[in-house]
Amino acid sequence: MSISSEYLLDQKVLVEQIKIQHRTLIPILFVNLLVSLALTYGLWDVVSQTNLKVWMGLMVFILVVRVFSYLIYRYKFKPEQAQRYGMYFVIGAGTTGLLWGIGAVVLFPDNGLEYQLFVLFVLVGMGAGAVSSLTTYLPAFLSYFPSSMLPIGVKLLLVGDPIHLSLGVMSLAYIIALTYFGININRTIIQSLRLRFENIDLVEQLRQQKDEAEQANLSKTKFLAAASHDLRQPLHALTLFTSVLNEEIKYPKVRRVVDQINASIEALQSLFNALLDISRLDAGVMKVEKTNFQLQVLFNKLANDFNPQAKEKGLEIFWPDIDEAIYTDASLFEQVLRNYVSNAIRYTSKGEVRISCEANGEQVVVKVSDTGAGIPDEEREAIFDEFHQLSNPERDRSKGLGLGLAIVQRTAKLLGHVIDHESESGKGSTFSITVPQASIVEISASSLPNETDIPKQEKHSLILVIDDEAAIREGTKSLMETWDCQVVTAVDKDEALAKLKKLNQSPDGIIADYRLRENQTGLEAIHAIHTEYGDHIPALIVTGDIAVERLRDVNNSGFQVLHKPVAPLKLRAFLRNVQLKHS
Repeated sequence: MSISSEYLLDQKVLVEQIKIQHRTLIPILFVNLLVSLALTYGLWDVVSQTNLKVWMGLMVFILVVRVFSYLIYRYKFKPEQAQRYGMYFVIGAGTTGLLWGIGAVVLFPDNGLEYQLFVLFVLVGMGAGAVSSLTTYLPAFLSYFPSSMLPIGVKLLLVGDPIHLSLGVMSLAYIIALTYFGININRTIIQSLRLRFENIDLVEQLRQQKDEAEQANLSKTKFLAAASHDLRQPLHALTLFTSVLNEEIKYPKVRRVVDQINASIEALQSLFNALLDISRLDAGVMKVEKTNFQLQVLFNKLANDFNPQAKEKGLEIFWPDIDEAIYTDASLFEQVLRNYVSNAIRYTSKGEVRISCEANGEQVVVKVSDTGAGIPDEEREAIFDEFHQLSNPERDRSKGLGLGLAIVQRTAKLLGHVIDHESESGKGSTFSITVPQASIVEISASSLPNETDIPKQEKHSLILVIDDEAAIREGTKSLMETWDCQVVTAVDKDEALAKLKKLNQSPDGIIADYRLRENQTGLEAIHAIHTEYGDHIPALIVTGDIAVERLRDVNNSGFQVLHKPVAPLKLRAFLRNVQLKHS
């Protein structure tokens, strides 16, 4: 601890000592008044009444002065004045103690041992009380206690007979003992106060560090959101233009080039979708819709997707053949297993990947095991952090972004499922998820359209496309015109309304980007079109944003939402809905 911080800590301790002493001052003064009155009453017929009156008057005067001192402290105290108020308190305590000490000598009965013991008893009791009430601030205790007890101790010694000598020696021993105990108690109190303030400072430092970490995380999130949006825009346009090529190109050589472009686009899409999944989970806009479904259906689907990848790497992949059913959100659960299996294949260079199930009548544990490199002990917890990857210092894109397990952890928490992992470095890993077992299975047909479900020839619908990116407007228009749609494009709601009025025709469907120029949004544009032509017109929000607040805004809009880059199949599904709406 530096000298300056040590000084500041000492000042905080001093201020607290002064505050504690003043909080107990009024009860202390009341006890002094009460005991002094009792002493006066007890000695009224034994000692000089004049001396009693003078002593009692001085005691009342001192106590009143100390009350005024307390009132000044109460209304004018400032922490930087702690030393001054401490000095006032010491003077008050010392004066009171000296008055008790002198009073004991002046009022000491010449005859009557019982009255002498009564005076001694009063002073011993006041001294014992001082240990509990004044040791918080040691100078106050030392100014009061010795000055209150020492005079009567000396007086008893001077009397000279054996009983008084004994009482005098005992009084001096009492002074020494209580002073020693008072110093130790004060030391303990100061250590306690220092520890308290050190803990407060530590908590404040941790809070500041937490705020700084949250601010850094927020800055990272904002950067990713901005970068993701700006990168998704041209990628979305590229997807639209390659989709036009898919519709038009018939030459095999050119088709192969287009297929390679599509493969690269799909790789980029998977990376962006991982960022989107993290953002949606953090934003709390993921909706959980749990149902009963058969695991084997999901395994068959995943086997169809992952078997070629495993075969290409020379790995054996084993899928269970079971009739178990589980109760969870099928889409989110599939996302967890996809990340597990994808990681297992990615980090296994030889051997096998095995998917297994264990059911006990209440729970089903699905495990994905591999014979890969395993996870070092020091990395066991870090693997669930965003962008954390093992053995990928060069950030090889083919090894992903390091978001898969972060997504798994958030998704499992959202679903209320337990995930676990076991690993041994050099011998492979096993990741698992535990879900409720279902006894009743209701299998419903998927509502997602397949490409074969949608005829290529759409109704000649008028589609309004609102986007501030010229390339996206042109790409969307070109793609939809290959589906025999009439397309009107606009950069904002004002241009959209103007073009529709010029055509004297209402749109059959609206596709709007969420973020438009001059802080306008696609939601505002859709509402404007609905106000003019009716809210029966189907509307689709297309966005490249992953910012938490924007995701919540879009999610609460009530409109269908697609995230850039949008697969052409999903646009065709929207057109199909438009056609059905107007059929």
